[in-house]
Amino acid sequence: MKYILLIVVLTLGIEAQSFEKIKVACDANSSENCNDLAYLYEVGQGVMQSYEKAEFYYDKACAMSYSIGCINLADLYYFGAEIEKDYNKSKIYYDKACKLNSSDGCSHLGDLYFTEEWSEQNSTKAKLYYEKSCRLGNKSGCSNLKNLQSKNDELKQMKNEYELIKKNQKLLLKEMELLDKI
Repeated sequence: MKYILLIVVLTLGIEAQSFEKIKVACDANSSENCNDLAYLYEVGQGVMQSYEKAEFYYDKACAMSYSIGCINLADLYYFGAEIEKDYNKSKIYYDKACKLNSSDGCSHLGDLYFTEEWSEQNSTKAKLYYEKSCRLGNKSGCSNLKNLQSKNDELKQMKNEYELIKKNQKLLLKEMELLDKI
């Protein structure tokens, strides 16, 4: 029993020590450590869970051009687990990550433009962001681009079939008119 208690005390001490090191590094403007600190607050690891503090530290990491911090902040707004869902804020932070040449940021921005839930749904913009993501080497972005192009091809084919049906319908009407005259 004493052995288990000792392990627990040592583990908590290590977590507290790690938290302090991460906090000091973040305060010294280490963007990666600010992102790590935000994550600790988001999941409540070694600290009291706080989505507001997670939001603050992800924003700080993003402000220092750390694309992963931007994506994590955008995800908080996109999924809206404990912070109000806000696709417009997600767009801002995914866009910043994409401008920092983050393939994941571009892919997520494409996903956002592709989602039907968002008022600014735009498959043309989704395609542009998927293309950039794919150029940056993101497999998911390439796959989404391929799927989007397939859907566009299907829509074009359906439109062509519809036009053919309309043309055939007009020909049948003309034939019926001719038959009525006979």
